[in-house]
Amino acid sequence: MLFNTEEKNQKPSEYTILNNRFMLKIPPEWEDKTVYAFEGPEEDGIKHIIIVTIQNNVDIPDLTRYAEMGIDAVAKELKGYHELKRGPLKLNNGLPVYEVVYKWCPVEKREVYQRVVYMLKKNTGYILTATFSKKTWKTKGPEVDKILMSFSVMEQRA
Repeated sequence: MLFNTEEKNQKPSEYTILNNRFMLKIPPEWEDKTVYAFEGPEEDGIKHIIIVTIQNNVDIPDLTRYAEMGIDAVAKELKGYHELKRGPLKLNNGLPVYEVVYKWCPVEKREVYQRVVYMLKKNTGYILTATFSKKTWKTKGPEVDKILMSFSVMEQRA
């Protein structure tokens, strides 16, 4: 959670980052690039992980455009990228998100499947990335889907 320590319409002298485990005061020229990683069990040679990336000051107000820009950037970077599914979705709480599911080959003869969910709340972007093997897409997929669909954003205090 990010708190501005100055009055509205004034340049802040510092920001306070408030987490469920710590608090940190940083100067305004520093940028919060928070990433959370949640590690699940290893199965079929894949360490299951969900990564939540928070992007502050997103200047794209349209969720679809925001997601597609991220998807396009990833598609250009990943070897053997092959998209399986893309489109709008709603979380359990009814908030709109945009998802993409794809596979790619980080090393020869090894396919990795990823499901990425994009969400915008005001000018903050949230990107949730879950990783699977072809086998665990079926075995761990429902559990991970339940986790992803439970995502919600706490209201920030001014």
